[in-house]
Amino acid sequence: NLNPDYAFEHFVEGDCNRLARSAGFAVAQKPGGDAFNPLLIYGGVGLGKTHLAQAIGIEVKKNFPNKTVLYVQSEKFITQFIESIRNNNQNDFIHFYQMIDVLIIDDVQYFAGKDKTQDVFFHIFNHLHQLGKQVILTADRAPVDIQGIEQRLLSRFKWGLSADLQLPDYDTRIEILERKMKSDGLEMPKEVVKYLAYNISSNVRELEGALISLLAQSSLNKRE
Repeated sequence: NLNPDYAFEHFVEGDCNRLARSAGFAVAQKPGGDAFNPLLIYGGVGLGKTHLAQAIGIEVKKNFPNKTVLYVQSEKFITQFIESIRNNNQNDFIHFYQMIDVLIIDDVQYFAGKDKTQDVFFHIFNHLHQLGKQVILTADRAPVDIQGIEQRLLSRFKWGLSADLQLPDYDTRIEILERKMKSDGLEMPKEVVKYLAYNISSNVRELEGALISLLAQSSLNKRE
């Protein structure tokens, strides 16, 4: 489930994400090490959580081809668990996840209020951690701010490192746009790039979306 576009070389580093990026790269060199296990990456929408989490998985596969790496969105995990109960093969579901070397769960905040899902994940987490397997989680907020997650699970989230992704600063936004243009073979006047970077500070997704929208308008209307 890893997207090659989300490799580390496509992730723009800045003051806003340096700790998380450095920790992620360190995990990819030594998955399952004690210091950053689990690694929880948190931040608002469109700041690169999924990109960074998948970059770790891609780098692990590059460094350790024999390791089993699985990226799964939390909703998919929940759906699979419900289906396993319905089909009476819950043990197969648990056994499958216990065999993963590097487990990446995206948007773990969606486990909130789902007690049975939290319970099964608690046991999977414990099993993996005891065997020295790596767990990587993403969330839209810090562990302390996630409501509806059992305390015993939250305490495990805090065992390793929690690193946040913040809003990119102006220079980082410029670099994100320039990197995007280069990868897509696009050209745009420098002052337009600066204008976009100055006016859109909400998140990376909106920044890239504005760039694509602007190019579409220019192309369709045949205007500069």
